[in-house]
Amino acid sequence: MIDDENMPDLARRLRDRNSFAWNFDPDISDVATWQREKRAAVRRALDIETIATPSASVLAEWDDGGLSGQHLRIGFSNGETADAYWLRPQTRGPAPGILLLHDHGSSFSIGRQKLIRRPDEEHDAAVQSADWARRLYGGRHLGNALAHRGYSVLCVDALGWGGRAGTGYEGQQALAANLMQFGQSLAGVLLREDLEALELLRHLDGIDPERVASFGFSMGGARAWQLAALSSGAKACVAAGWMGTLSGLMQSGSNQLRGQSAFYLLHPAIAGRIDYPHLAALAAPKPALFLSGRDDRHFPETVATDAFRQMRGIWDATRASEALQTRMVPGGHVFDVQPQEDAIDWLDRVL
Repeated sequence: MIDDENMPDLARRLRDRNSFAWNFDPDISDVATWQREKRAAVRRALDIETIATPSASVLAEWDDGGLSGQHLRIGFSNGETADAYWLRPQTRGPAPGILLLHDHGSSFSIGRQKLIRRPDEEHDAAVQSADWARRLYGGRHLGNALAHRGYSVLCVDALGWGGRAGTGYEGQQALAANLMQFGQSLAGVLLREDLEALELLRHLDGIDPERVASFGFSMGGARAWQLAALSSGAKACVAAGWMGTLSGLMQSGSNQLRGQSAFYLLHPAIAGRIDYPHLAALAAPKPALFLSGRDDRHFPETVATDAFRQMRGIWDATRASEALQTRMVPGGHVFDVQPQEDAIDWLDRVL
């Protein structure tokens, strides 16, 4: 039988019986061996064992109240190009770097502009950017706030957004299907490009490569913890609004059952082998901050806290309990100013 959310009984049985063979089990392995073996296995399965540093050219520059901005055109190793904004404080000496990863939000005409405000932005994009900041980020642009706090911030359009927008929400399934014709996944393309963008940030002028973090909300939050788990270049991460167990998320009303946006986070090569909190915990003992809204309908509190509990066990096993911070914050699927400020304060301490 298939229910009204296209969930067949087969998928339900697979969900309920799956034991995730790659999850951490202290009765089978010590945590260091598990991390070494499973990180290598994940990287091999996702074909990300070698990551290139992409090219970058400057298209435009601007100044904005003590900040310097550049519009970059990035060339990835897969032949794709993407627009990016790089915003940094006008200070001397190396600065910590943030790869800021934009959300999904079913709004595709803007990507980098969701998080970085450019004073001379084209009118339509500026209006959408301001509206998006009001809806999800407490009325401000997170990238600008980070730069004013001393961070050098890079934000890149993901495939399907901004300068790379396709045909909108419905077009996601076609985009995923077209890539699957060649054994590629949408999530895999996104991950490889994020890993390459992180390498680019580490090599930009004025960046301290030992103080680089990934940071994002919603889909951007999932992207952030994947980078921390799979790249030695990400020294810390802030992941807001995306964490849960697979079984907890494969429930009625979840985006995981709808296709569409779910394709951006589904890796067929590791699906069913390692659960989300265990994949994220490959980052341990790095500093990591995870935030989730108490009233987030996409990530219910019980689902998020169960994932946080499993992650806590792995960070504890690495003897770095203090490095992991998990917090339930007021509100739904939004990232308001106070949690942003708390996250930046935390970054100040760990970077």
